[in-house]
Amino acid sequence: MKVRVLCMGKTHEQFIKDGIDKYLRYLKPYADAEFLELREEKIQDLKDAPRVRQREAEKIAKALPAAAHVVALDERGREFTSHEFAEFLNKVMESGTREMVFVIGGAMGLDESVTRNARTVIALSRWTFTHEMARLVLLEQLYRAYTIIKGRPYHY
Repeated sequence: MKVRVLCMGKTHEQFIKDGIDKYLRYLKPYADAEFLELREEKIQDLKDAPRVRQREAEKIAKALPAAAHVVALDERGREFTSHEFAEFLNKVMESGTREMVFVIGGAMGLDESVTRNARTVIALSRWTFTHEMARLVLLEQLYRAYTIIKGRPYHY
């Protein structure tokens, strides 16, 4: 199954870029993983946040493959333990799904249209992460899930 992580905006922090590269390498034996960054909208004022989210939602919609299982990351989504997430991922793979896309919003989050149209909405944690940090946490959890599924010793 192809796994794509679709994000709004570039990753600026070098330590996060390094971590993303590391986990994309780690994922290679388990999945055809791809990491895509879409150009985020500029925000001048917080009152512009709804407009920014809506414009970014349009870009996200254009980038989503038609038959993909779309997973939106949102603080109001379902929380998983690592084992539950592995179970969820395994069920999606066993269903015959060929592509899964995880969508991470920009600094202002995701527009409601993205979460409403996603097949699954998950929360990484009840904690709030920067949108850049969420990328790294998601990739690490994807790698952890695959090692759990395959019975590898990464997860204790």
